[in-house]
Amino acid sequence: MIKKICFVIFLFFCFILNVFIDFNIRNYFEILNQCFGKDIILTNNLYAFICFIIAIISIFIILDILLVLFKKENGNKGINFKIEDGTYGTANWMPEYEISKILGINDSPGIILGKYNNNIVKLPFESYFNKNICVFGSSGSMKTIGFLLTNLLELSKYKKSIIVTDPKRRNL
Repeated sequence: MIKKICFVIFLFFCFILNVFIDFNIRNYFEILNQCFGKDIILTNNLYAFICFIIAIISIFIILDILLVLFKKENGNKGINFKIEDGTYGTANWMPEYEISKILGINDSPGIILGKYNNNIVKLPFESYFNKNICVFGSSGSMKTIGFLLTNLLELSKYKKSIIVTDPKRRNL
């Protein structure tokens, strides 16, 4: 109900604005003539064309507002939003009981992902997950110090325990 009242008030002000602009087009042309020092002639056809363009723009604005305000609430009818269905993917937050099973906690070797319940959560080296990590942040948001340097220092502790099986990479 409030949407309809607001829309009717908006329509009224839009109508008043259109009438005001239409009646003052000649004044705008007089101001343009004084500013540019030229004699711009406003014919009846040009006046009608300008009023028509203003009316069309107003109609498009009103239609856009109508589409937004009165869109169907059941527009997603027939789509299952269940995680098991996978309509929009199956990603979800990891529950607490899976964190200790899948990720390493505190002293296990791996890439530091963050902190959860005062425990350091790591992605173990022997995990079946890939080790691709993407860090987002604006300039100065501590990406290098908070993630990169922290993980370099962490990985340097386990340098001796990492076994290199490829003989070509042994000298790196």
